Amino acid sequence: TSIPTAPALTAIDPVTGAAIALDPSQGPMHVVFIATWCRPCMEQMTKLTDLEDRWKPDGYRLFLVAVETRQTPDRLRELLAQGPLPGRLLFDSKGAVAAAFGAATIPAEVLVDRSGRIVARAGALDAEFKQAVERLVRQEGRAKP
Repeated sequence: TSIPTAPALTAIDPVTGAAIALDPSQGPMHVVFIATWCRPCMEQMTKLTDLEDRWKPDGYRLFLVAVETRQTPDRLRELLAQGPLPGRLLFDSKGAVAAAFGAATIPAEVLVDRSGRIVARAGALDAEFKQAVERLVRQEGRAKP
């Protein structure tokens, strides 16, 4: 399955209110659908930070997309105020991003290659999904100088 190519797919930056494009052509994208009230979502932040620390230099990009259910930009700003989060936190105010990615549950992990194809999806950040991230980043990430 392919997602619509950018700039068709955007989510809102809860701090600035700007629409941010989720553009797969800029490199491997790991999109995690979360909610502030979802305990498993919040419990995986340390693992996501580890993953980002490991692969960001190679072009890995992490987006935390907060679903619209019982969420507001205010709640997301409060979450950001509690301390640094991995990746970029965005608000899916209309549910369009979750619909495009077929994210029916949270948390939902989706890995997208440069051509916009979904190469892996999971309901949790398990070993298999981490291996998929590693494979994709090695294939499509930035070449080391």
